[in-house]
Amino acid sequence: MKKNNINGWLFIDKPIGVSSFYIIKKIRNFLDIKKIGHSGTLDPLASGVLGIAIGEATKSIDYLNNKKEYEFNITFGESKTTEDLEGETLDSTRSIPNKKEIIATLKNFLGVIEQDPPKHSAIKMNGIRSYNLARKGFNFEIKKRKVVIHDLVHIKQLNEHTHKFKTICSSGTYIRSMGRDIAIKLNSLGYISFLRRTRISKISEKNIISLDNLIELVHIGNHFEMVQPIESVLDDIPAVYLNKEDTKKFRNGQMLNIFESSSKINKLLVLDKEAVGIGKVEEGTLVPIRMFNI
Repeated sequence: MKKNNINGWLFIDKPIGVSSFYIIKKIRNFLDIKKIGHSGTLDPLASGVLGIAIGEATKSIDYLNNKKEYEFNITFGESKTTEDLEGETLDSTRSIPNKKEIIATLKNFLGVIEQDPPKHSAIKMNGIRSYNLARKGFNFEIKKRKVVIHDLVHIKQLNEHTHKFKTICSSGTYIRSMGRDIAIKLNSLGYISFLRRTRISKISEKNIISLDNLIELVHIGNHFEMVQPIESVLDDIPAVYLNKEDTKKFRNGQMLNIFESSSKINKLLVLDKEAVGIGKVEEGTLVPIRMFNI
């Protein structure tokens, strides 16, 4: 397999201090690949699991389980322009919540909640990244977003002002917004002073590799060991195996009557020896949604 003929997922341990786009650009250039995508960026301040889809795997991004896990610190007593450690101080307060008060308020942030995304974010406003507008001092509003917080726990108190937390949340959750809002709920101010993504779907820290180590593996031709097939990453989706004849029909966009007439499945991974595509079952008929040209 040539290094530019890859279809699968890489999971990188993004270090603090570089952007997700820097990592993606490096991999694109080093592996000489054209099609590349990600399962959600991490801020330069943040580290941890960065999912990168290569080749036909880019078509599977929308089907990756969107649960993500983060560990983060909130430092109480100040607000920042970027709502994290990198920003300038906007305001300060002497109102610092204690551990008991913090733990008691976390229940308010479970379930479906609305967030005001940070103005220093990659959200586009009329085609312009909002962080570019914020840096230029423009006054603008970003629409609230609904996200799901599955779990949120206080891990420990690090010092008088800083506490460590862990959360499991849906894709699109802004941890910086969560830190700001928790502080406000406690009649204080706060910002994120540490952030690490520890899991995407089933992929945890034990499944990731640093960019430097990946480059070393490329030099000796062993980087393919780190590429996870589409079907292994999407293994939480119900799957159906097709024979060669039905696989060919599915690839050509034909519907297949291979289920009971009452069957209905909204999302189905279609396999031959490897991932063929994504389909759904309506009244017993397998309907193609997305094909992987592998």
